[in-house]
Amino acid sequence: MQPARPTPMRQRPARHGGKKPSWQRTGVVLLCGFLVWVLLDATVLQRNAIVLGQQGSRQTAALDILDPLVRIARALHLDSAAAGLNESLGRTAEGGFVYRTVPSTTRPVGPTTTTTLPRVPTARHRLRVLIIGDSIGEDLAFPLQNDLTATGVVAVNVDARIDTGLNNLAYFNWVKELRGDVFADRPQLIIGMMGVNDFHSFIGPPSLPFNTRAWRAQYQRTVATMFSIGTQGGTKILWVSVPIIQDKGLNGLLQAVRDLQHKEARLWHVDYFNSDSVLSPHDRYTAYLRVGGQLALVRVPSDGIHLEPAGADLLANAVMRAIRTDLHLRL
Repeated sequence: MQPARPTPMRQRPARHGGKKPSWQRTGVVLLCGFLVWVLLDATVLQRNAIVLGQQGSRQTAALDILDPLVRIARALHLDSAAAGLNESLGRTAEGGFVYRTVPSTTRPVGPTTTTTLPRVPTARHRLRVLIIGDSIGEDLAFPLQNDLTATGVVAVNVDARIDTGLNNLAYFNWVKELRGDVFADRPQLIIGMMGVNDFHSFIGPPSLPFNTRAWRAQYQRTVATMFSIGTQGGTKILWVSVPIIQDKGLNGLLQAVRDLQHKEARLWHVDYFNSDSVLSPHDRYTAYLRVGGQLALVRVPSDGIHLEPAGADLLANAVMRAIRTDLHLRL
C-alpha cells in the first residue's frame, strides 16, 4: 500500500493590518490632490469670485473659504508658481482666460473691416456714440454729450464711473463693462478717456509692482483688450489722453499710462487725441486759460486733476473738432 498523501494545508489570507481598501486610498489621494490644486490656484479662484461672480450669499461664502487659503498660498509663495503656470496657459492677472479677440503675438496691420461710420448722419439715421471714462472722463462726457446731441443727428450713451481704471478690474471690470455696452448699444463711435487712477500696482494674481516690465506688459494687454472689443465690427474709437496734472511726482507716474495707451492706440488704429494740446498748450500744468478772450479757471484747484466746467467745455469743443476733421464726419 502506498502511504496516504498528506492533506495540503490551506494558507490563510494575509491580514493587511487594518489598511484601507484600495478605493478608499484612491479617494484619499484624489482628495489630497484636489486640496493641493485649490491651494496652488487659490489666488485665481479668489479673483474670479470677485470679478466674475455676482454679489450675494454664494460669493460671500466662496470668499470666506478662499481668503484664508490665499493667505496660506502667499505665505508659502505657492502663488508665484501658480502664476507662472497660469501665464504659460494663457491666463491673465485678472483671473480667467485671455479674450480670444486679442492676438498674443501679432497686431492688426490695417483696418479689418470697412468702417461703419456714416459720413453724413441724419435725424433718421443717427450716429450712435458711446462715451466711456473714469472721473475725469466724466468731466468731459456730459458737455460732449450736450454738444453731440445738439447736432440733432447723434444718439449718445454715457458710461462713466468714478474711481475706476484699467489696472484694478476686481474693483470695476471695464473689459466686462465695455463688452456689455458694445452688445447693448451697438455704437459706431466710442469716445474714451480714463487712466488717471492707473498709477498703482496690479494687486494680483500675481502682484505686479507699478511700471515694472511685467506691469507694463499686463497693462498693455488690458488696453489692447479694450481696443480690440471696441473696434470689432468696424467701430471707430477716439481716445482722449489723461492731461498733465499739477502734482509733478504723480504726473511723472501717469506718463507711463499715457505712453502705453498711445502705443496701443497706434497698433489698433485708434484715433488718439492729446488733451494737453488744449489744456496744457505749453506742456505744463495750467489752471487758467483764455476762453472767449477772458481768463477762466479750467482745472479744479483742490486736486489739480479734474476739469472745471470751463475746462470741460474747452476740451469737448476740441474733441468735436477732431470728430469733424480727423474722422471726416459732417455734424
